[in-house]
Formats: sequence, C-alpha cells, structure tokens
Amino acid sequence: MHSLPRHGLVASAAIAVVATLSFPSAAAAQTSHVVRPGQSIQAAVDAAAPGDTITIKGGTYHESVAIQKDGLTLRGDGTVTIMPPANGAGLCNQPGEMIGICVLPADINLQSFTYQTRVKDVRIAHLRVVGFNGDGIFAFGSQNLNVYRVTAIDNGGYGVARFDGIGGSIRGSRASGSEEAGFYVGDSPAAHAVVRNNTAWNNGIGVFVRHVHFAQVDDNVVKGNCIGIFLLDDGQPEGSGDNKVRDNVVRDNNRQCAGDAEEGIPPTSGGGVVLLGSTNNVVRDNTVTGNSGTTLVSGGIALLTSPFSGVGSSHNRVVDNRARNNAPADLVQDAGSTANMFHDNACATSSPSGLC
Repeated sequence: MHSLPRHGLVASAAIAVVATLSFPSAAAAQTSHVVRPGQSIQAAVDAAAPGDTITIKGGTYHESVAIQKDGLTLRGDGTVTIMPPANGAGLCNQPGEMIGICVLPADINLQSFTYQTRVKDVRIAHLRVVGFNGDGIFAFGSQNLNVYRVTAIDNGGYGVARFDGIGGSIRGSRASGSEEAGFYVGDSPAAHAVVRNNTAWNNGIGVFVRHVHFAQVDDNVVKGNCIGIFLLDDGQPEGSGDNKVRDNVVRDNNRQCAGDAEEGIPPTSGGGVVLLGSTNNVVRDNTVTGNSGTTLVSGGIALLTSPFSGVGSSHNRVVDNRARNNAPADLVQDAGSTANMFHDNACATSSPSGLC
C-alpha cells in the first residue's frame, strides 16, 4: 500500500478527449446511447443528457471515462473491459496515475477540489476496469452513486473508491490486485453508504472505511488481503463511527504490506475485522477465520487505538460472531479501547482473556 491516511486528491487540469463518433445532441432528447467496439465511451457521455443511459456492447475499450452529469447510467452489455488509453487522456488523469472511470461534480475546481453542487444518481454497472495505475473507479462529491456488478482487477490505487460521498452503494462487485483497497468509502462523515455482496481478494485492504459514519458493510467475502475489513479514524475532526459490519466472511487475510516508515504507516498483515479508533459501531454475525500475524492490526476482530488520532475503539458492540484460528487471538482489545460489549461470540482465544 502507498499509505493508510491518503488525504491528497490530486487531479490535473482537464484534458480534452477526442470524440471518434458523432452522437445526437442533448437537445434531441435521446435517452439511450449505444457504444460499440471501436467507438468512444467518453463521446457518448459527452453527448448524453442528464438521466440518459449509455449501453456499452461487449469488447475492450482503451480509455479513461469522466462522468459529471446527474442521473447518468453507464452499463455493459456482454463482457465489457475498460483498460488504460495509450495517450493518457482523461479528466482526472495526471502523469503516472490514470483512472478508469471518474465521477465528479460538474462545477468542481480541479486545482482546489472544491464544488458547490454534488453529482447525483450516477449508476455504473456490469463493467470490468483493468490495469489502471490509479484507481479503477474514483468518485468525489457524489450523492446516491450506485456501483453494481463491476469487476476491478490489478489497479494501482483503489479498485472502487468514493470520497466525500452521501448515500448510494457498491454491490455485487469484485476487486483484486488493488495496492490500496478493493473497495473504499472515505472522507464521508455522513456517508449513509452500503457495501454489500462484494468479493475482495489479494488487495492491500479488502474493504476500507476511513473517516466515515453511517456505513453498512454487509454480506461480503473478504479473503487474502493484508487487512480484511478496516474502519479507521485517521485524525480528521469528525472521527470514525456509527457503522455496521454484519454477515461478512473474513478469512486468511495474511498478505504482507510493508507500510511506509516516512509517513508513519506501520506494516500490516493478519487483520480480520480491524477497528482503529472507531467508535459506536456494530460488528455482528461475521465469520472471521485464519487471520494471523504479528503486526499492530493482527487478529480476528481487533479493537485498537488509532496511532493517527490517539483515539481508542470504544463503545462498540461485538456480538454473535464466529471467530476461530486467528492470531494473536480471535478477539483483541488494547488498553486504550474501552466500554466495548462482547456478547455471544463463538471464539477460542482473546487478548485480554475473558472476551470470548
């Protein structure tokens, strides 16, 4: 991983994307656009009116796509793979960091990353986003963004990431090979976001919820990452808490992530469900097995103090989980994390003892 507390949201000035086709204008009130192999997805997006649907026929498309219109639906029909363009063009791209699909407010200032009006009700579905050295899907300043049945493979940053968002969901998707996290919800003190029925494997973190309140992480399969599910208070004023982590399968998250000594990021490995300075959460009905390591975050379900904020993981409810064969223990709570309730968990070991 590059780092855990990734605040910088760097974007370049807009780069014009050349349209290879002529589409009807928004004034024609057309509500459906079809893109075929050899044609431009971005050209269809540019020609669409808010609320339109863009259907992409099966094939491989080498481009970065930027969406800044409300209610736009981008969906694949068949196996649709989006891969990096040879020329690096794209609204959110900068040298050395290309993004597959970028969702931004129409009035965003790309120098300061400020805006007045969120981009609303965008839907992205049935696509593969592969091999970008930045994020597969990146959203900033969204409301009710829904990502459904997307596969993000071998992207250098996040697989699917939404910063500063309200509402919406990531559902039925798959992410692997992301250096940061497969699925990410961050910088959203009132997120009200759902991450459900996804599979994340072989990433730095499977599901990463950072500086967020009111997220639901349900029914996911998270395996073979450095950390499975991670709730983090990174030191920003609003903190982290009021989230629900339920009915997930979290197993064998034993990859080794080296961390970054210059940025104060410790090595990570062997973390199942990890709360670092996160409060008032519910961790319930999860199956957490085979997560084993000797790093700060290691253990099955670990409630720990954040080194970034100095805040303990307190006032959490850890209930009805099945935790086995985790090390250093199935349940872990450090001295700075207090007033947590552990109840009816099926587990064999805890640190300190007596939590099972």
